[in-house]
Amino acid sequence: MHKRQGAFSLVEMMVTIAVLAIVLGIATPSFLEMLRQNTLRSQANELLGLMHYARTEAIKRRVNVAVTVTPGNGWKAEVVQPGTTTVLRSIDKTTTSVSLAGASASDIVFDLRGRRQSNQNCFQLSYYSNNRRLLIEAGGSIKIESGQCGGS
Repeated sequence: MHKRQGAFSLVEMMVTIAVLAIVLGIATPSFLEMLRQNTLRSQANELLGLMHYARTEAIKRRVNVAVTVTPGNGWKAEVVQPGTTTVLRSIDKTTTSVSLAGASASDIVFDLRGRRQSNQNCFQLSYYSNNRRLLIEAGGSIKIESGQCGGS
């Protein structure tokens, strides 16, 4: 007596592959969008953290502290004490696809009370069709919002 082995037929296998292809076709675009949004949020939070660090160092050291931002496709930011060449902290994202818009090679300066002393107050990070902006109020408050600088 031969026992019959249970297995998938060719038709069952083709139906399973077709259903899987449909599910992947629906899920992949939303997954890619989620990855893009997470990349943008991550880099915006890194820039936010660097700004908070600079403000805290200005208050702690009781001197002006500057954040030098080099915008572009891929960006760079450094915290320095004005009048010195000492870099207190830096972020180098020059190899990334996230772009940072703002004044070219601008400095954000925080005074010994943590207030913004420079005119530049908004930086926009963009990745594909997603935008986040970092706003620095005159009193030193720093926040991240969705949208573009100079708009909603």
